[in-house]
Amino acid sequence: MPTYDYSCPACGHTEEKFHSIKVDPIFACPVCEKNDSHVVMQRLISASIGGFVLGSTPSMAWKEKRLREKKNASLELKQLERYGSGQSLKPNVGGMEVDSWSDAAKVAREAGMSSDSYQPHIEKEKHTSKESGIDDRKWKQAKDKRDKS
Repeated sequence: MPTYDYSCPACGHTEEKFHSIKVDPIFACPVCEKNDSHVVMQRLISASIGGFVLGSTPSMAWKEKRLREKKNASLELKQLERYGSGQSLKPNVGGMEVDSWSDAAKVAREAGMSSDSYQPHIEKEKHTSKESGIDDRKWKQAKDKRDKS
């Protein structure tokens, strides 16, 4: 509900009133009533509509954006902790499963095959926790993003 300014035409006393926009109130001047006269106050038209905000202000938008970023960063961190860094492929060479991608590259080289395609997986394996399967770099990024927010 908006705040309106009212002024007494007789004595000049001003007052703020808080009421619905649909109401057309009639207020008597409290100063003039003390002097035993009944004068109806008139609503003033003001440039500012203090307390009554339509839409969003820049500061409100910034706060909402920051809160949304903080929630997203926190959610991303929780998802990484719960589900790991995404799908993990099982290393294999020519249909034979091996324990790690670096082992797969060794077996491929011994068999005369190219081991270049295994390099991205080997790099990811270096940064992935054995217990949780989480890529430590992604986890650290999500944690830093949450802490900054």
